[in-house]
Amino acid sequence: MKPLKLLALTSLNYLVIFSVLTLFFFAIFYFITKQEVLRSTDEVLYNKKMHLQEWFGKHRSIISTEAFPYSNFTIQPAVGLREDIYSDTLIYETVDLEWDEFRKLTSTFELDGKLYRLDIVVARMETHEIVSSILQSLLVVFVLMVAAFYFTTRYFSKKLWKPFYHTLQQLNRFEVDQSREIDLKPGRIEEFILLNKSIADLTNRTQSTFQNQKQFIENASHEMQTPLAIAQSKLELLITDPHLTEHQADIIQTLIRSTQRLAKLNKILLLLSKIENQQFLEKEGVLIKPLLEEILINFEEQQQSLNIQVEISVAESASFHANKTLADLLITNLVKNAFFHNQHNGSIRIEMRDRNFSITNTSPTSEIPKERLFQRFYKQSSAKDSWGLGLAMVKKICDINQWTLSYQWEKGRHIFIVSC
Repeated sequence: MKPLKLLALTSLNYLVIFSVLTLFFFAIFYFITKQEVLRSTDEVLYNKKMHLQEWFGKHRSIISTEAFPYSNFTIQPAVGLREDIYSDTLIYETVDLEWDEFRKLTSTFELDGKLYRLDIVVARMETHEIVSSILQSLLVVFVLMVAAFYFTTRYFSKKLWKPFYHTLQQLNRFEVDQSREIDLKPGRIEEFILLNKSIADLTNRTQSTFQNQKQFIENASHEMQTPLAIAQSKLELLITDPHLTEHQADIIQTLIRSTQRLAKLNKILLLLSKIENQQFLEKEGVLIKPLLEEILINFEEQQQSLNIQVEISVAESASFHANKTLADLLITNLVKNAFFHNQHNGSIRIEMRDRNFSITNTSPTSEIPKERLFQRFYKQSSAKDSWGLGLAMVKKICDINQWTLSYQWEKGRHIFIVSC
């Protein structure tokens, strides 16, 4: 579902509420107007009845009329007095040859000891014309009011929300590794002032935390690498001592391998921390094929020893828009994973299609559990040179670049796809 802008949503909500309320009051107004017109028409009929009764009482004569269109009333003998009855009726008009609507009053009165029924009619065309005119006028006013209401509320809402959009724009441009503070303009709206204050405090704390963590990583890298290098150097010097026994030499050799692994682990963890802290922000167009060919040179020994067939289907112009160091790490770890988890006389296929970079390799192992796929220090094989951090690093690089990393298992082959 496509998201809506706040300004459009509020304007739409105001418009819907205004339209519903207007239509509701419009219906009430129409009903009241119609009833008022009918009341006025009935009042005209009543007044005419009183005038006729008064006129007949004075002249003591009865004028009998059969055609309503000419006199609008008829008189005929009646039996028993009845209350006045107002009703709607249709009368055939001989001039335009159609039935017309009339409002009718039926009343009885006594004259010279006799009862008479008096039927009086008034054309309802005037009533419809009045109501129709009112409706048309209200419709025009309603359309103009809706248009004016929508554009004026949108205009003032846009001005009202301008500080918010400015703050949002500054947040999008904010970079945690930059020392400059976020530029938030002061305003008159209390909620936006509080929001800007909270954002300013949060960004300042984030920058401070980032700088402290960055400094800690750099210091930790230096402080840990130095004693490890010294220990390794001393052990290598010690193993050359001709007075060492074979057992002592074996112990020192084990210590050298352990310090080497520890130094390597330290570098990997520090590199992973730098990636998580987004210390590789500079991006450029990185050609994939030259980088891939350069990386594959480092794995020629594994390729020859296992007799692995490598197939590359990557166009010369194919590229990543990413930090070059991170792109190198991503491809290196995927290629390393494909070699380390391969088999004798196996194969590796690397291709780039429609912004999807994929690496497929044969493997003697089964499908990797997806819930543990990118878990740190998880190793499916027993390879000593593997720390179980390669795929975790690949996943983190994809997340930073907003790429999608997916895994498939098909017929004894591992398939990793990076969609960028």
